[in-house]
Amino acid sequence: MSGGEPDFHDAPGRPVTGDRAGDVGADAAEASYDGGSDFAAGAGSAAGFDSDAAALWRVLSSRRDHRHFHPTPVPRETIERLLDVFAVAPSVGLSQPWQVTVVQDRAVREAVHAGFRDVRAAEAERFSGERRHLYDSLRLEGILQAPVGLVVSHLPPEGPVLGTTSMPAASEYSVVAAITLLWLAATAEGLGMGWVSLLDPQHLSDAVPLPAGARPLAYLCIGHPSRELDEPLLQTVGWARRRPLQVRWS
Repeated sequence: MSGGEPDFHDAPGRPVTGDRAGDVGADAAEASYDGGSDFAAGAGSAAGFDSDAAALWRVLSSRRDHRHFHPTPVPRETIERLLDVFAVAPSVGLSQPWQVTVVQDRAVREAVHAGFRDVRAAEAERFSGERRHLYDSLRLEGILQAPVGLVVSHLPPEGPVLGTTSMPAASEYSVVAAITLLWLAATAEGLGMGWVSLLDPQHLSDAVPLPAGARPLAYLCIGHPSRELDEPLLQTVGWARRRPLQVRWS
């Protein structure tokens, strides 16, 4: 997602910093945080932060949802290194309920892109007036441009999973948490990643060969970004703005 052409699907939260309103023991204290500016600016030498913490905050603040990619191939060893993230990602009950399919075949990607076009056309009808005009100008994916596509699926383990009795969705949440770490790892490697959400899961299952029982949760585009983004492009084009985090201390 970079300059010139607007983009969609990027509204990350900002790091929470600054003083809270009241002590932890205060009754119903509320605060708004609009922090992260020091880290976003690359200030890593603040007292109390070592080089590892400063580097992490730089990666967090520079992560973007990319849609514009160079055609330069990404070496297989780099992709394999990124996928090592799943070995250290958290999961409910240590269940590791994920499966990854690397999509490089052009015909498969074209089938995925056809499904995207259908969903985009349907979503466009939800907007009108200036909002619709802006929506129509947004670039919402890099399926055919990115050299690598990943389908990350939820693959439920056999038998009961510890920690899911009252919140079974925690299994899928685990997959999403792993994807977030993958996004940060790609950023640290100097790569761009984009999460394409305008896809029907059933169509994606039909377009991409997946193991039995796997339910796709994400199609991810990975490659070298062709444009740099100092902020989420949706903010640049006026689609949305980051909001301060609302915190209630009880």
